[in-house]
Amino acid sequence: SRHFCIEPFDPLPCFSEAPGTMQIHRPLLRAAVGVCGVRALLHVALSARSSTQHGAFAAVGGGIASVASAPLSSLRGLRLQRFAAVAGSEGAIADGMRVAITWELKRDDTGEVLDNSDAQGPWEFSCGQQGIFPQVDDGVRGMTVGEQRTISLGDDAFGPVDPQRVIELPLEKLPEGVTVGGQVQMQGQKGPVLATVKELTDTTGMLDLNHPCSGLPLTMSVTILTITPAASLEVEVVSPGDGKTFPQAGDKLTMHYIGTLAKDGSQFDSSRDRGDPFQFTIGEGQVIIGWDVGVMKMSLGERAILKIPSKMGYGSRGAGAAIPPNADLVFDVELLKIN
Repeated sequence: SRHFCIEPFDPLPCFSEAPGTMQIHRPLLRAAVGVCGVRALLHVALSARSSTQHGAFAAVGGGIASVASAPLSSLRGLRLQRFAAVAGSEGAIADGMRVAITWELKRDDTGEVLDNSDAQGPWEFSCGQQGIFPQVDDGVRGMTVGEQRTISLGDDAFGPVDPQRVIELPLEKLPEGVTVGGQVQMQGQKGPVLATVKELTDTTGMLDLNHPCSGLPLTMSVTILTITPAASLEVEVVSPGDGKTFPQAGDKLTMHYIGTLAKDGSQFDSSRDRGDPFQFTIGEGQVIIGWDVGVMKMSLGERAILKIPSKMGYGSRGAGAAIPPNADLVFDVELLKIN
């Protein structure tokens, strides 16, 4: 089907065909991945935030229609001084290991195959770092290369169906030739949003902005392709915090930090020098993995040194001129507030 856009600030939006664009809209994951990529799709599915309060055309970061989160796995209370998983005698998956899987997503009630890695390619993620559905993250622990397992995602992997995200528009506002069951792509406040045409009359059309998998009971069959040993993240406590108040995914944190290169100690950034503490939401991919994992282990008021390997930092791409590719990093961080 063609690619359509919606003007984001028109109180009664009018569809317009995006010039020169053509996109194949396959249902479910294929459509979502086609818009924003696998990583962004997973971030949306795992997000602890919903955008429904912003109106029917609001979109969660990454561009998919609002998804109410399944509960996120939390690292609260995991007071390890070294985040370095060690494989068992058979190379079983443990936290921190990099895992590649083939997968097949099915409806649990009908057995219908919704999507699979034959179409989208294998997925890679780091176990225990919230890079995939929590049920899959938990379910692959202890598995070995070549092992297969079917994991239940429940009926809330993509959130419940929100009636407020089903809207009615005059038929003249819809693109010509649209049919029931078809999908159109609209421009929301934060990016593209897919809508499914649920009903058409002579004068109106009913659009559903819920994710096509919302409310469906789902299972995912996975096969382990590769397991890569965990990168080592060290957390050295400089001064302890209260020992009881730990960040959880979705919390907004206020922190001071000093960032240096591990190889020579050269400083590339410092909130202390600016006198301006840094604020971010933890567990939602707003910072590098080393921060998302390491800061989870700190309690309120704690100051610590995070020694972050390149794979949990900026990797082979680096970050501008200040951080070269494949650079290990050291951060002096202090957790000032948890909101």
